[in-house]
Amino acid sequence: MTKRSQKTASSQAAWALLTEGVSRARVQTHQIRHLFNRAQKLVEASEHKEKIFQQAGDLLVGLPGKLSQLELSLDRTGLALAKMGQDFLESRLPLSDRVMVDEAIESAFEGGWKERSSMVARVVDRVLSEEE
Repeated sequence: MTKRSQKTASSQAAWALLTEGVSRARVQTHQIRHLFNRAQKLVEASEHKEKIFQQAGDLLVGLPGKLSQLELSLDRTGLALAKMGQDFLESRLPLSDRVMVDEAIESAFEGGWKERSSMVARVVDRVLSEEE
């Protein structure tokens, strides 16, 4: 195996590990938000609501915003990884599979995927340029 092919294989493995980690973290963040929403409903329905807010109001008020920031960061990173991995994934699939994926996406988004994809690209470019 040449140095270049070793580097490519290593990059692909690193990309796959990063993608898995971001996806798993995104699912766990969604689960945390769901649990928090359930807890919030319990607090709202509690006869001890006032006492709970005195003791933990800063947590109940601050956590949703922090979760939103975390979700946004994970979504941004996930989108960047998806864009970075697109060429790698396309190169691994035979043409018939790529066509099948494209057709499935087109039908799921009623033919608007290409337009939506370019809108996403513009947003990603804008967000990334703001961070620099």
